[in-house]
Amino acid sequence: MAMGKLMIFLLQLSWTVHLVTAIQRKDIFPYGTLSGDLTLQEGDDETSKVLALKRPLYFYESQFNELYVATNGIISAQDLPMEKQYVDDGFPTDFPVIAPFLADIDTSKGNGAIYYRVTESPTLLNRVAQEVHRGFPGGHFTPTHAVIATWENVAAYEEVTRATGPSDRLNTFQAVVAYDENDSYALFLYPEDGLHFFGTRPKESYNVEIELPARVGFSRGEVSFIFSRMEGPYYSVTSNEQSLKNLYQVGNTGVPGVWLFHIGNRYSFENVVPAAVGGALATPPPRGQEGDDSTTAGYSEVEYPETFEEEPDEDYPPIADPDFLSPTIPEFLQPSHLDHGALPGQARLQPYGAREPEPRNQPHQPPLEDVKQQQQLQPQAQAPQVVPRPEHTVREVFPNNRGESSPHMESDPPLAPHGGHFVSVMEEEDVDFDTGGGFNTETKETCARFQQQCSQNADCTDYSSGFCCHCRSGFYGNGRHCLPDGAPHRVNGKVSGTVIVGSTPVDLNSVDLHAYIVVSDGRAYTAISEVPEPVGWALMPVAPIGELFGWLFALELPNSQAGFKITGAEFTRHAEVTFYPGNQRLSIVQTAQGLDSENHLSVDTRLHGDVPFIAPGATVQMEPYKETYQYYPSVVRSTSVREFTVVSAERGSETFTFQLHQNITYHDCRYGLRAGPETLQLTTERVFVMYVKDENILRYAITNKISPVGGQFKFKVNPCYSGTHDCDTTAQCLPEEGQQYQCQCATGYMGDGRNCYDVDECVEGLSLCGAHAQCVNLPGSHRCKCQSGYKFGFDGRTCIDVDECVEGIGLCGANAHCVNLPGSHRCQCQSGYEFGIDGRTCIDLDECRSQPCHPQATCSNTLGSFQCQCQYDFQGDGFQCVLRHPERPKTQCEQHRDSLQGGLSPRGPRPVPGGLAPGAFVPQCDEQGQYRALQCHGSTGHCWCVDSRGQERAGTRTLPRTPPTNCDRPGETCSDTAYHIPEGYPIPGVFVPECDEQGQYRALQCHGSTGHCWCVDSKGQERAGTRKGPGTSQPNCDEPDRPERPKTHCEQHKDSVQTTSPEGYPIPGVFVPECDEQGQYRALQCHGSTGHCWCVDSRGQERAGTRKGPGTGQPNCDEPDHPERPKTHCEHQRDSLLVDHYGGLPGPNHYLPQCDPQGQFNPIQCYGDSSYCWCVDRDGREVAGTRSHDVVKPACVPTVAPPTMHPLPRPDVTPPPSGTSLLYAQGQQIGALPLNGTLMDSERSSTLLALHGSIVVGIDYDCREKKVYWTDLAGRTINRARLEPGAEPETLINTGLTSPEGLAVDVVRRAMFWVDSTPDKIERANLDGSGRQTLFDTDMVNPRAIIVDSSTGTLYWTDWNREAPKIERSSVDGHSRKVLVKDGIGLPNALTFDTATKQVCWADAGTKRLECIASDGTGRRVIHSNLNYPFSMVFYANHFYFTDWRRDGVIALSRDSSQFTDEYLPDQRSHLYGVTIATTHCL
Repeated sequence: MAMGKLMIFLLQLSWTVHLVTAIQRKDIFPYGTLSGDLTLQEGDDETSKVLALKRPLYFYESQFNELYVATNGIISAQDLPMEKQYVDDGFPTDFPVIAPFLADIDTSKGNGAIYYRVTESPTLLNRVAQEVHRGFPGGHFTPTHAVIATWENVAAYEEVTRATGPSDRLNTFQAVVAYDENDSYALFLYPEDGLHFFGTRPKESYNVEIELPARVGFSRGEVSFIFSRMEGPYYSVTSNEQSLKNLYQVGNTGVPGVWLFHIGNRYSFENVVPAAVGGALATPPPRGQEGDDSTTAGYSEVEYPETFEEEPDEDYPPIADPDFLSPTIPEFLQPSHLDHGALPGQARLQPYGAREPEPRNQPHQPPLEDVKQQQQLQPQAQAPQVVPRPEHTVREVFPNNRGESSPHMESDPPLAPHGGHFVSVMEEEDVDFDTGGGFNTETKETCARFQQQCSQNADCTDYSSGFCCHCRSGFYGNGRHCLPDGAPHRVNGKVSGTVIVGSTPVDLNSVDLHAYIVVSDGRAYTAISEVPEPVGWALMPVAPIGELFGWLFALELPNSQAGFKITGAEFTRHAEVTFYPGNQRLSIVQTAQGLDSENHLSVDTRLHGDVPFIAPGATVQMEPYKETYQYYPSVVRSTSVREFTVVSAERGSETFTFQLHQNITYHDCRYGLRAGPETLQLTTERVFVMYVKDENILRYAITNKISPVGGQFKFKVNPCYSGTHDCDTTAQCLPEEGQQYQCQCATGYMGDGRNCYDVDECVEGLSLCGAHAQCVNLPGSHRCKCQSGYKFGFDGRTCIDVDECVEGIGLCGANAHCVNLPGSHRCQCQSGYEFGIDGRTCIDLDECRSQPCHPQATCSNTLGSFQCQCQYDFQGDGFQCVLRHPERPKTQCEQHRDSLQGGLSPRGPRPVPGGLAPGAFVPQCDEQGQYRALQCHGSTGHCWCVDSRGQERAGTRTLPRTPPTNCDRPGETCSDTAYHIPEGYPIPGVFVPECDEQGQYRALQCHGSTGHCWCVDSKGQERAGTRKGPGTSQPNCDEPDRPERPKTHCEQHKDSVQTTSPEGYPIPGVFVPECDEQGQYRALQCHGSTGHCWCVDSRGQERAGTRKGPGTGQPNCDEPDHPERPKTHCEHQRDSLLVDHYGGLPGPNHYLPQCDPQGQFNPIQCYGDSSYCWCVDRDGREVAGTRSHDVVKPACVPTVAPPTMHPLPRPDVTPPPSGTSLLYAQGQQIGALPLNGTLMDSERSSTLLALHGSIVVGIDYDCREKKVYWTDLAGRTINRARLEPGAEPETLINTGLTSPEGLAVDVVRRAMFWVDSTPDKIERANLDGSGRQTLFDTDMVNPRAIIVDSSTGTLYWTDWNREAPKIERSSVDGHSRKVLVKDGIGLPNALTFDTATKQVCWADAGTKRLECIASDGTGRRVIHSNLNYPFSMVFYANHFYFTDWRRDGVIALSRDSSQFTDEYLPDQRSHLYGVTIATTHCL
């Protein structure tokens, strides 16, 4: 039986034809903002900012250092001309072009997006390299950089009229340009179902119906030729519409939709070369009709093998690389039902986006309808067929985009965490023999790995190629977000933007929006608060703001579904309202950001544009309307025209219209079942709008139903569909026959349907919360909240212990280690340390207090340990000491030796300070302690004889490498000396004297090893002045000795260090003075070993201030002396430690005070080269709470101003140009940096105030009186100046300040606040300096930044205490003090207030993060996580501007995109401190 089944299986397998599937959207290169992409501005003819390439790219044979990405489907190596100069023309172009799809593309009004970036990701570069190696075998290509550009869901430019509406034809494609130092390659990727239009209509077609096909290929552009320019080479991939359609159906790499080309070489390159692998779905031209155009890519005919062997795709193994993370968050479409099987003859429902299993007993169908001819595998074989495949999602996503890793292997069985279960649609016959091509990865998403992405009220279902989430019975949504059926729902959010009413712009600054929807009858109520006149009256007709909520939760008629079931709680809506007859336009962008902790939908709304003026007191009436919604994968569109009537006392009744275009983009689950109609109709039966002037509230009330197009009328008879039922608002109306219906309380509610009340799942024990979780009841539902010290685990539901020691939440201080506990942790001091009085800081344990040593030993405490040392006359290890044996008294030689090696004291051996000097002479004693007759210097090699007292015997000294004197027979002849070898000799290279025939010394002696020669007397002693070095002529020893002049002081000095003595001269590396011909000191002296040089006077004394180090040049000794300043306290302390404690040779971990060039203490001090650092004040005293062992050094601010350079600039104000400017503190000046929008205008930057002798740290601006306030750390003052030409500084406070740093001005209360970081206190005073008082002087260690929210009267400040950093808040009068943030921060230097979101934001130099949090401590979020070393920050126009100590400049960062947008680096590079914003009027 088994053998029979096997034969049947093999027979079926032989019928199967292997086809490589086209590339899917999920398989193109990762893109989007989460992948680090920039986004091209929306529009019809936009060009990106220049992409500066770190390494040049070779396109054809030319080198380019810049690239541009353009709207119209091209990448260029130069800035592009206007589109009308190229978009309607064929190849070649006048400028360099890489064209994956050159056409007139338009991304206006939310029609898709264009992303681009330069990447050095090893994973992506490796992926490109493997494709190149497959397409060009034998070549060597290792890319170093790649440029990735993606056109997603872009539309063709069309003249949209009120009658036609926008097109639904959208294209998605991608280009990857990779290069190394020699070659460049381009990949064009066209995912299946990614191309829906293949040409565009010229703008100036004058109503002639023509369409120009898109161009795909490459053009070098014009090239210079002698004195003219000529067309460069080009290469076309397509030639007509059919070849354009083939782009995603065929390819030249073996994978349909993937095209590879060699596009440039450093040395020689004629034209583009395509890869020649061939696609499995290639469409060859009919025989004899192949094109002969050499510049057009050809398609080779395809041969299908009889059989194939399935091989795993190992080219792209599962990786954890940021570039492989999805650019978006996955959303899932809930199917109407699951099909686990099909009856014979019935179509089998397939997962949406998944490949249909093919029957074993049927051959494949041709993949393309237009294939006219296909090469046969065998004469008997039937043409391959492919079952039509379902359409694919517009954007593919990776469910593991959060960077989470699975704890299970691929082979592990699926597990079902709390409350969920898995449904498998994988059946035995669903065996897929498709290898999937080179772009399919093996990282299949399964429920076992990613179920946490589903709602807690959803089930996870595995499909053949992935998983989807589906809401359980009693709930509705898209699976990722599920709400209880029938329960009313709430929406919260903010409304921002600028609306121009008539000609008056009105700003909306994050005003509140609240909506309440009665789902059971489709009523949606929306209220927007704090809407000022006149925009409140003018926005009354803009009911589309609230219509979104009506569509999301509309009353469903049969065969329809409300929007929330499709989009879930994460989507973006782009709407444009055009008013007639005035043609005003208003843009509405509404972004849904999920469900909050109360299960309420969060939606932010941004408005921008013009609206017609409506007179105050007028009313607006809007008629019911119907609107058709068109549903595409991941996009919903609609276009409609509305009428509204304005009734006012002045003008009576007037009727106007507006046209609405809207796109709602979301994310499908491509693996699940594709369900639902392509169009639905939203019927709005009642629209009520009103502006309440007294409360500044704008209200919309809308009643909505959703149904199939034209099919809603037959259902009106039932009260459930007409909304006339009497069910409770928290109940569902269930229609029955005729007008009968039942009321059923919504999920999470109990009652008879007409009266329902909430079920408290927490009290009733119905929650799904596990151990260590707390149940929180919600209307109709509940949520689980982990207890303190726990967090949600991998499944998103189970609470697991937080290992604070690993995650850094409970960092212990120095000399302590962290011990994790269930739900908590504790700090344990290291051995040798104990907790101090605060119970947290580990201090050294003085072990000597417990007397651990022997009674005859001395105990010495050390950091973290101790030492025991036996006292004098005792010996042992200190724990056990015994009396020494009596010894004879030491002799003079032994005392002399010990005095050099280590002397005696009443407390035992005492090392010589600094240790034994390098090269010092130590006498040798015999066994009886007497001087040995022959003494030799171990370092210099000199030897001599001594008497019994150790005194040198004259005439016995011998030079290095010469035979030593025989101290027993000092009068020996030359021959005696030459052949007498004392102990330890001969030494290699030793000097051997030359003797004549009578055994006497020859007059001329030479050293065979060194080459030196000299004359000697009859005793063999060298005659002074006769020695000559190697390479010079030999001395004339027949000349008589000349009477020598007495040696000068310089010569005596020189001889004293060159001649050895018992005291140990010369010392290797010792300084030897240089004398001139007359024996006087040369003015310039240099140390041969250290490289230092200096000038001396006639006595050889160094002239102060002339010493220069190695590599800095020699001093000019002809210049007159400059008076030397006296040593500073820092220099005295440093030199004392260097000489007295470290003997001039400090170790790498020794502490030496670090002084600046002026001799003042550096504000940061460290132990040697270690990271053990702390801050000091101007006197070198340590600032408490700053000591750390961190790689990031503490943020220490100098307290002494640098010396002033003359001439001094005037200390008066030079105001910046008109407009908004940043003011920044930079040491002795305040700079002004004008803003052009949100960009910093460095060309107009200037110095606002020059303040010599100051260190300006904190800075703020009073927008009412246009004055700048600052703290001066050097002067210990607080000052201000008016921003007027010639205004001079005014000192407000000059007493009682030690280290004033952060400063904040309360414009409303006319007060200022500052922190003093040495006494650790916060003070306040009036703006004129009066009324000074201390607010806080306890529980602070290192306060720095301080800000004030004038609108609420709230004060915020940071404390960067390295042991326990925190951010606090209080009222401006010092009440209600509270810690706002204490976990997950390190060096919170910078602090600002986001006026748009009402959040406190800080930049941390320790964690490198910019974060924000609400004033109540909720909603903490990370804006950016890779800063350098921020110091101060200010918020303006949705941007953060902060000073950075690594860059020594001002950096701009967008809050919305989390991307750096600008940078300003002053010409004078030094640390920048405080920064503030100076506006023309108060914000």
